[in-house]
Amino acid sequence: RKKAGGRGRGKKAKAATKKSKTLEQFPLVTGGELREYQMKGVRWLISLYQNGLNGILADQMGLGKTVQVVTFLSHLRQKGVLGPFLVVGPLSTLPNWVNEFQRWTPSVPCLLYHGSQVERAQLRAEHMPMGPCDDKFPVVCTSYEIIIRDRKFLQNYQFKYLVVDEGHRLKNNDCMLIRELRNIPTANKLLLSGTPLQNNLSELWSLLHFILPDVFSNLGQFQSWFDFSSVGTDEQTQEAAEAERRRLVVQKLHSILRPFLLRRIKNDVETSLPRKKEVIFYAQMTKQQVDFGRALLDKSIGALLKRTNGGQPVKSVPQLNNVLMQLRKNCNHPNLITAQLERHTEYPTSEELIEQCGKFRLLDRLLTKLKADGHKVLIFSQMTHMLDLISVHLEAKGETPFRIDGSIPWQERQENMRLFNTDPTKFVFLLSTRAGGLGINLVAADTCIIYDSDWNPHQDLQAMDRCHRIGQIRPVHVYRLATAHSVEGRMLARASEKLKLEKVIVTAGNFRHDEASTSSLCASDVLDMLKEEDDIKDGVQQSVDISDKDLDMVMDRDDLLGKKAPYPAIGPGWEVVTEATGSALLGSVA
Repeated sequence: RKKAGGRGRGKKAKAATKKSKTLEQFPLVTGGELREYQMKGVRWLISLYQNGLNGILADQMGLGKTVQVVTFLSHLRQKGVLGPFLVVGPLSTLPNWVNEFQRWTPSVPCLLYHGSQVERAQLRAEHMPMGPCDDKFPVVCTSYEIIIRDRKFLQNYQFKYLVVDEGHRLKNNDCMLIRELRNIPTANKLLLSGTPLQNNLSELWSLLHFILPDVFSNLGQFQSWFDFSSVGTDEQTQEAAEAERRRLVVQKLHSILRPFLLRRIKNDVETSLPRKKEVIFYAQMTKQQVDFGRALLDKSIGALLKRTNGGQPVKSVPQLNNVLMQLRKNCNHPNLITAQLERHTEYPTSEELIEQCGKFRLLDRLLTKLKADGHKVLIFSQMTHMLDLISVHLEAKGETPFRIDGSIPWQERQENMRLFNTDPTKFVFLLSTRAGGLGINLVAADTCIIYDSDWNPHQDLQAMDRCHRIGQIRPVHVYRLATAHSVEGRMLARASEKLKLEKVIVTAGNFRHDEASTSSLCASDVLDMLKEEDDIKDGVQQSVDISDKDLDMVMDRDDLLGKKAPYPAIGPGWEVVTEATGSALLGSVA
């Protein structure tokens, strides 16, 4: 007993020492202890400030960029630089900013500048006086939309620091947000982005021009720095010459960015974070889905519905001008199509939902097992109608899911997140991929189900990081659902292959990802991806629905705890996704 007590006292003393170290360097940070890499990040921000440089903090999502900025701004205030400071970001992130200031630096006032025009005028009158800034002037947190609306008022302040959360939104140099931000007087700028810089040189230049306009003043000159078209000899193969040009571009980019861009990843700095595994489950189509798929390609969906509706004519037939979207809806659930065509006012029953759709049947199997094993789950979909159907199914089973989509007010979002994270009886949280991918912390969940994938992979990565982030104490499983032998299954398979083989093409000073976007698919591509016969390229993972025995094996997490050897990476109905480290400064460019 004495030894145990001694160890306990030793741990407490050690914790106190660590805490005093944080307080010693940053006296206003009283709400917790920063990790060592976060302390280094704050010192890097201080160094930028002391050298008169603007910068980009690009730590991987979930590593605490917000708390690093909160600590940095508190340091400036403690040194007598009282502001004013302006934080701009998506509306969904703003409550989190306010909460982080209140938690970590309660002595630093913070204001959520939002609401109606009258409410904002009242906030300015009560909390944002003109003239010299004192210690009562709050850190102002506001959204992109309010910046555009209230620029004429905000430009009357001399802001000491402008922080732009999700800074990669500024990649278009002609966008209205950039134009309005340039009209707001700011001494220093900091961009935050958990998404690696990528795509093309003009977008990268737009970010650099915003933070360092004197250095990166001309796009043409910037592009000329990367013109290595003359590299390569006649003796070299085209592939070797291309590889050398790519190496030179990456080398040049890193040398340019290194002074004012900092990026760390979870695998490097957050060694205590539990492991994560992503699995793709493939569901077989029901007969109704197969028939709908054929009808969509034949453009005879109206006739099919007339036949399946007891011979009664349907009320309307929409213009199926986006075949790809209709095919994806069919993969998610046929009701997404029939409800639109037949103007249904009632949702199908839980039993009908399961019977009509293979993917929904798979979701029900997963949820039944997850519930029995005591897990908490996040379910993401891009379609709010799909979230409606899942909600109907859950409610029929006695569950009351929480939900976040674009229509949910931020106050309700905050309360839903608080209840989900603190109430052990709450099982499921439904989120739209775009609305639920930013500024949301749901570490009470240890399972993320992506019901339908976003063709921008960074959107899904942000979704996963709602639960795989600092504060998570259990291994995390990500289940990505797809429909086998379909446009969805095949596009996912193509994307997977392209991620493995992704490369940079350098032409006339530009680099881009050699991958086709879904918007550029021609009709023949879409038809080709919905061939009726089984394609051998689909592989064993799309051959059948996963068996109950294999499902038990794949959903077991003991391999992530080191208690079991990993199971096979591919099997009938599933495949494990190799986790990309994301360590590169520029994502897949490096």
